Amino acid sequence: MIIALLSSEKIPDDKLHRLISKKLDLINNVQICSNKKGDILLYPTDFPNSIVSLLNILSVSDKVMLCVNSQITALDAELVLAVENSDLGGIVLKDEYSDITSFDRFFKGYRITDFKKVGLSEEYSFENEYKTRNFKYVSIDKHFIVKGIGSVLIGFVLGDTVKKGEKLLLLPSLKACTIKSIQVMDVDRSEAEGGTHVGLALNNVSEEDLSNNYAVSSFRELEQVYNVSLHISPFYKEDIFSKQLSFSFFGENIPVSLTNENGITRARFNKKIPSIKGRYPVADASLSIGKNRIAGSITL
Repeated sequence: MIIALLSSEKIPDDKLHRLISKKLDLINNVQICSNKKGDILLYPTDFPNSIVSLLNILSVSDKVMLCVNSQITALDAELVLAVENSDLGGIVLKDEYSDITSFDRFFKGYRITDFKKVGLSEEYSFENEYKTRNFKYVSIDKHFIVKGIGSVLIGFVLGDTVKKGEKLLLLPSLKACTIKSIQVMDVDRSEAEGGTHVGLALNNVSEEDLSNNYAVSSFRELEQVYNVSLHISPFYKEDIFSKQLSFSFFGENIPVSLTNENGITRARFNKKIPSIKGRYPVADASLSIGKNRIAGSITL
């Protein structure tokens, strides 16, 4: 399972050590960790300076763990709005310094105040942990050439289990490829299930292919323009139809522009994507820190 670990303040090392057991990798300002249960925990190292890595994390996660600090600020509101504009559930983490009273008062009516409150030293568990899906999808977050092996990618399995020898397609080029080998936590495997951080070696793939594609998948049909349902955050005061917005699709930042004609909202992405139903937050990265950058959400 993949968990988004969010905090409006930098998480102190002593608190972080109670939540994770090992740091695995740092990719595109996302720190990838594991805990003792074998879950993958992700937190953005560049928040609040950037909103993009926050969206990337939410787009690949199954659950959220939000830390409540001693003061509730505008950045907490931004995190709450980001979670509110997604389909994610989760828990709220507290310690002896957390101002839970103010947190519940400020965010009354939002889904997150119904999340279970868990102390840092308490055990927690999630029901329906991993989102089961009927498609194959592995993000391409990092890639390189290994002598004697060939093209290798590092990413997350975000769909059904992938297996050694399986034939899939690169997105968005739709070039065919075959999984040559699989590693999970540096251990060779014959398959990798959803919610794992994985390394895949691929046949029939060049370094240029990996640079120009964002995923390995079973999808064969992609579009660049979709009709969508739009929810605009009541705290977003800009003209949402005049802005290029930040949108993350399974860990890939894909800017989007919205239009509305005759009551129909259309989303034009800067890359072709498959149609995967869900609610996705969109943000206005042009705004400065302290202003609400969460513009709302689109539902495919």
